[in-house]
Amino acid sequence: MLSNVTVFCFMASYLVAFGLELARFLRKKNKFIRPLIFLFSFAGLVAQTAYIFNRAQETQLPPLLSSSHDWLIVFSWLLVSIFLFINLIDEQLSIGLFLFPLVLVLVISSYFVDSVTNPLVEPAIRSWALLHASLLVLGGVGIALCFVISAMYLIQHRRLKQKQNFSEGFHLPSLAKLSRLNRGALMISAPLLTIGMGIGIGLGVYVRKGAQSISFYDPVIIIYEIVWAVMMISVIFILRTKQLNQKHIAQLTIWTGGLLLLTFIGIQILTNVRVLNFDSWHSHYSVPLQEIQGESAERINS
Repeated sequence: MLSNVTVFCFMASYLVAFGLELARFLRKKNKFIRPLIFLFSFAGLVAQTAYIFNRAQETQLPPLLSSSHDWLIVFSWLLVSIFLFINLIDEQLSIGLFLFPLVLVLVISSYFVDSVTNPLVEPAIRSWALLHASLLVLGGVGIALCFVISAMYLIQHRRLKQKQNFSEGFHLPSLAKLSRLNRGALMISAPLLTIGMGIGIGLGVYVRKGAQSISFYDPVIIIYEIVWAVMMISVIFILRTKQLNQKHIAQLTIWTGGLLLLTFIGIQILTNVRVLNFDSWHSHYSVPLQEIQGESAERINS
């Protein structure tokens, strides 16, 4: 049964879970809503795990190396896993209101990107390529968490300042805790992106020496460089500022993090549907289609 799982299966589960989160926010506390949220989220995660496993068997590659489609699916899988883990620790925390929109955006975006295996991932560099992709996706998850935590901080700050009372189903941590979490997520994301990008540059130099070369004008690579530069500027700003205004830090993080996530997902879509006139080794357009079809056929036959 799980061998026939489609993207729509777990997307529908997450959509229901998000709807229940909204219901918990808009209505008074209901003891049945939280278990239902957890149930639909967990069911979606199980289905998504089966989908990722099936894709890995089909492509004979780890999900992070096979295609942009699978990369986005793994990204969303990590966010849902974090949600379930946090939900087990603090069942009252309303983090689902902030995480599920990101999860749904990532899953829906996976419909519009390439699902064909990237032929540039040679066996000789597969381990390094996996490390490169893993560090980047973990850094991306860190950026997403910075965005979510900053949004929670600004809402909580406004709520306390104006003495607003939300429904009983809406709970956020203290400003001090949110500030620590935001700082920690930022400090972890920056090194992950730095090391991941450094490995990527090394892989690019290596591939350029082979039969199939890549261009460092690849739009996806350029976006990674922008992500790294912005993250490093933010980290340096925080470290060098003696008296931090946590509200300003949250505003800076939510604007930069949100813009970077939007730009990154957008560039993946534009590159893979061939809207931009650039070759990208992150999509199958960097080599002739016949070459890819032949390689895919060889994998299936083997």
